[in-house]
Amino acid sequence: MEVRRFFSATMQEVLKMVREELGPDAVILSNSKVDGGVEIVAALDYEEDVSPETIESQLIERGEPSPSQLARMHAEKHLKLQKELDSARRKIEEVKAKRKERPDALAQENDSEAVSEPEASSSAMERKAASHDAKQNGTPWGELSDMRAEILEIKKLMSGQAYKQVQNEKEREQSATLSKIERKLESLCIAGDLKKRLMAMVDLGMDYSQAWSRVSQGVSALISAPEDDLIEQGGVIALVGPTGSGKTMTIGKMAAQFVIRHGADDIALVTTDRYRIAAHEQLKVFGRILNVPVHVVDERHSLDTILDGLRHKKLVLVDTAGLMHTDACWSEQLQELKLSGHDIQSHLVVSSVGQYQVMCSNYHHYKMVGLSGAIITKVDEAVSLGEVMSFLIDTRLKASYFTDGQRVPEDIHVFRQKEILSRAESLLNSSERWVTISAQEHEGGLDQIFSHSA
Repeated sequence: MEVRRFFSATMQEVLKMVREELGPDAVILSNSKVDGGVEIVAALDYEEDVSPETIESQLIERGEPSPSQLARMHAEKHLKLQKELDSARRKIEEVKAKRKERPDALAQENDSEAVSEPEASSSAMERKAASHDAKQNGTPWGELSDMRAEILEIKKLMSGQAYKQVQNEKEREQSATLSKIERKLESLCIAGDLKKRLMAMVDLGMDYSQAWSRVSQGVSALISAPEDDLIEQGGVIALVGPTGSGKTMTIGKMAAQFVIRHGADDIALVTTDRYRIAAHEQLKVFGRILNVPVHVVDERHSLDTILDGLRHKKLVLVDTAGLMHTDACWSEQLQELKLSGHDIQSHLVVSSVGQYQVMCSNYHHYKMVGLSGAIITKVDEAVSLGEVMSFLIDTRLKASYFTDGQRVPEDIHVFRQKEILSRAESLLNSSERWVTISAQEHEGGLDQIFSHSA
């Protein structure tokens, strides 16, 4: 005779197990409700004269637990689940208590929705706990099932709230970082679409230092500059731009740099400014000091005629008149450059003390000659370099040099993006406006800060 014990949550399930294991000829010897479900003892090839003690001994020999052992096992599982449930409830209460202690209004607003979820879940848990208490004398299996479901619900809730809390914290940090980056860009006088473009380079999770480093790299990458020194490339280089931008002084510095490196034999200076009395006198002074010939374009000597005679020179620098675009002579001068039979590289001289709109207006008026690049002047006089950086990025002109003083030839430098950005930051850090922002960024809000700076 083969005796087996079967256990399941319901009578239907345990009977199915008996049929599958022992077949239709099995005999039910006993059935009883135990902790967690129903237990059946069944036999195959049943012998009526076998005593219950013999059946029990056979079950023990097969290593199957007795009813008392089953009860103890389920009691231990019940106790373990109860402890886990109590621990989860305590964690929920701790989270709720901590959230209520947070004083700032923003945190309270952000947490209002988050707190409602654990409160609703807490109410559900209380209902389940009441149901659990009411079932103490009912089916143990139902209690364990409810407890497991409740624990899973709590774990899911806490996991979701923890994730949401981390995300909210990251978003607050990101917002603070972007706000400071935005204020710094605006203080640098970088605004509009370019500001948005640079701010979009900041990734989620970056602190301020990482974010500004990324923005700085973006600025450097967006500004174009030639790889080689312009005067080393040689050729015919004409400087164009409005009056007072520093064209003649820049030509003097470039010529002096060339003479120091290569001597005076391979360079010549040309001026097209025949419209003003003694307009070319400053250029002639540079020529005398450097021992470099100076040629003046006039009615008898056209630009092409002069350049024809200077073909053997490695470098020819052409100074132009800074006329208003409404002047008829202005158009005549630009046509002379544009229609020349020589390969003339025209560079727009841009004063860094000018406004962005003025820079763009000059670019619009002079671009008809086919601009090859730009030279930035008067960096030492500027209170901000953001406008000129924005101008270079928006027009995509390659910046060859920048000048920062009156000394010849010391105060002219090959344009390097990182150096200009570093100077821009130095100007900003030394300005009263940024010092005010840095000192008061946590006091009084932006309106107070900027009204104080104005």
